[in-house]
Amino acid sequence: MRLKTLKGKITMITITFALVIAILVATFSFLLFRSFALESQISSTEFNLQFIGAKARENMVAIDSLIKWCTTNTLVSAYLEQEGNTNALETYERVKEEVMNNLAQAYVSRIIITDINHTKLIHTGLWMSDSMPVNTTNVDMVLPPTFTQNGGWNHIWQDPFLRGEAQVLPIRRVLTRSSSPEVTGQLYLAVSASLILDLVKDYTLPEGSSLYLGIGNHFYQLKNNRFHLMQVPAMEVMDADTDGEQTQVARVLLDGQQQLLITCPTGFQDITLSQTLSSDKVRFERTTYLSMLVIILLAVLLFGTILALLLNRLFNRPIAKIQERMKAIAHSDFSSDPSIEWEDELGDIGRGINELAGRVDELLERRVTDEKKKQELEYRMLQSQINPHFLYNTLNSIKWMATLQKATGIAEMTTSLSRLMKNVSKADEPIITLEAELDLLNDYFVIQKYRYGGTLVLQVSIDPSYYAIGIPRFTLQPLVENAIFHGIEPKGGVGTVTIEARLEEDACSLIITDDGVGMDQSMIDAAFDSSKSPNKGMFTEIGIKNVAKRIEYMFGENYGLTLQSEKGLYTKAIIRLPLQKKDGTAWRPN
Repeated sequence: MRLKTLKGKITMITITFALVIAILVATFSFLLFRSFALESQISSTEFNLQFIGAKARENMVAIDSLIKWCTTNTLVSAYLEQEGNTNALETYERVKEEVMNNLAQAYVSRIIITDINHTKLIHTGLWMSDSMPVNTTNVDMVLPPTFTQNGGWNHIWQDPFLRGEAQVLPIRRVLTRSSSPEVTGQLYLAVSASLILDLVKDYTLPEGSSLYLGIGNHFYQLKNNRFHLMQVPAMEVMDADTDGEQTQVARVLLDGQQQLLITCPTGFQDITLSQTLSSDKVRFERTTYLSMLVIILLAVLLFGTILALLLNRLFNRPIAKIQERMKAIAHSDFSSDPSIEWEDELGDIGRGINELAGRVDELLERRVTDEKKKQELEYRMLQSQINPHFLYNTLNSIKWMATLQKATGIAEMTTSLSRLMKNVSKADEPIITLEAELDLLNDYFVIQKYRYGGTLVLQVSIDPSYYAIGIPRFTLQPLVENAIFHGIEPKGGVGTVTIEARLEEDACSLIITDDGVGMDQSMIDAAFDSSKSPNKGMFTEIGIKNVAKRIEYMFGENYGLTLQSEKGLYTKAIIRLPLQKKDGTAWRPN
């Protein structure tokens, strides 16, 4: 197989692309799977930690409410502030009752309330039967007299009164007078570590993972149902997609191994729960990956060999026939060849070639026909040039006959009509000067003046310096015609049409005003409605909407025609034109 042939190039390109794509897909799939696996483990770990944290937070909040009750209760305050032990039993029973009613009473291991001098003592809790007696002489083991600041929820320790080994979270508070900040007593509450340990008893940890508790500045590992104090590891925080905004994912070095540490706050003070993920759990074996690439390579090579055999059978002969057909077309053989129209993509190409050949043949015939039509059109154009010339000569003959017979009105009307027809024939000049447009309007008005007698007056008040401004041909005539037929004529009396010009910053406005019957808003809207037929006048194809559209097409949307009217008083047509001459150059006032 030659590589210079189309078949050889397609085969090599296909094999190369298939091989590259296969390697890329395998690599991308490996990386994507590893990324998804890591995200899945992080999300699952985060959910479990948040669930445990939420349960722990409920108990911590309940215990915190118990502490607040003890430090603010008036009965406890009165007992500590009064001399003697008058209310000792009542206070003890009330404190015990509050402990038993607390939602987290199962984790209140010990609660001690004493005055600042340790002469009074209230002691209750679940561990009283398993601990040494607590009295005013040994209470300073947990509440030294020098303690005057609140503390707690910041470390785990061993309760000194217990005979066994049980860990607690010690909490210390000071009690003050109800009327002043003077310290009158102390409170010690030992929260059983089971508050958290009970929640993780059935927690299934992946192999190589561990649970940790962060409390205050201390970092504990949960192992063998106990908390083991550890040094806070150095963390390299990662940018990971987590459900919780405060969830943190970091790389840490623990037990001599690089691991991921997912940390979730419990939502109570600064207590956090963490779990490690072993990096060994999120990877593919290198040998497995290399074996997969070797298998892909062999499969692609086998695919390339089969592809070369198929290409030789499926493409060589059809392509050769298509090449022969193209050569025949190049030698002006445009006949159809059904043998190249197979039922596949190459057959589509063959049908396209036959169709193209037929269209080329039709195009050649159409060109001959169009050439004949062009000659006929040129002849008609030459003939049409004779018609206006004949019309002008005929009108001039009528004018001289009217002059000889002293019918001056007919002569003047014929002259004006002759000039109007001459302007109509000049369709190749769409933009003319304002002066030429006013001359055209004057010819039209001469005819209308003889029709209406002395009841019609046209007043033009435009500075001659404006005459060089460009305006579309037959812009004023349709508007004046509309003013006469629809404004002044229905009034049945004398009417005046005035035309004036007003210079603006970037435009020139021509204002055509008549004192006719006026228009309401519905009539104004109808005048611009393109669905209505054009106004019937001397030039039936040129109506108000036609004028507005021609100005907009020639100069843009910032220019055009607007109507203002008041029923029974007047109608104004305002034409807005750019400040430029008929050749498109800028016009400046003198």
